[in-house]
Amino acid sequence: MQTQKVTAAGRSSRPCLGPAQRQQLRRPALLCLASSTGNGATCPTPAETARTLADLCTEGALSTVTAGGLPLAAPVTYRLDAAGNPVLQLVAGSAEAAALQSSARCSLLVQPPAYPARGLGSVALQGTAAAADSQEGGTANGTSLVKLAVDSCVYYGGLDHAAHGLAVAGEDYHAAEPDLLRRSASSLISTWNSERAEDIYRIVARQLGVPLIEMLYAELLWVDRLGMYVRAEVLGRQPAVVRVPFQRAVLDERDARSVVTMASHISWEADKKYVPPPLPSPTPVGSNN
Repeated sequence: MQTQKVTAAGRSSRPCLGPAQRQQLRRPALLCLASSTGNGATCPTPAETARTLADLCTEGALSTVTAGGLPLAAPVTYRLDAAGNPVLQLVAGSAEAAALQSSARCSLLVQPPAYPARGLGSVALQGTAAAADSQEGGTANGTSLVKLAVDSCVYYGGLDHAAHGLAVAGEDYHAAEPDLLRRSASSLISTWNSERAEDIYRIVARQLGVPLIEMLYAELLWVDRLGMYVRAEVLGRQPAVVRVPFQRAVLDERDARSVVTMASHISWEADKKYVPPPLPSPTPVGSNN
């Protein structure tokens, strides 16, 4: 793989952080590896990622059983209600619509069609289908709306390395919220990888405890309210996906940009062994200066 080289040219004029900001960013929680099971403090839970995946998608594979006992999977479109239940749009008289008449138990497998969101994984939403009420919206000619009331999920982890086929209770899925950066993540990733690659290199090098010169490659793969996933290659090590938690949960896209900028500042200071100059002593009141 072609490697990239980065330098610190032009960084000597960076403004320094205040003592309080610097101390906050040096807390161990800022830079650590994600656990293999997911941790609500450093990365979204499987239930939260499942809600995010369901919210990002509008299409999925509906799995049913026909009246003859045969399994059937069909592509469908959907939207979510406020509780995260998919409202499916089915073609009247279709095989999948007929199968639901025979047995209302079904599942909907969803996965984002393109990267970077596709790297999050996939989730199968399981439950019982029933005709949606009139408040769920209108339908096109020859179609009907069917709501899948989710009572359980099977989550297939991606970047978080969660267990393959992890069961998620329905109540956990409904209680979770989709990640607030899900709509802006793609834009943030594109900007940081193309325009602020050096910042990503520095942040990951700081986390892994290696000199910047040993960072062969770093690519931001996904960002959420609690941190980011970065594919990293370090001299003498195997490539790995690294979780970099933020110092705190971000509030919105603008806040995410600010937190990453702060993390880059502290990483730059550590790499350069920067020591801020002492603050001048306050002038006594009543002095004749």
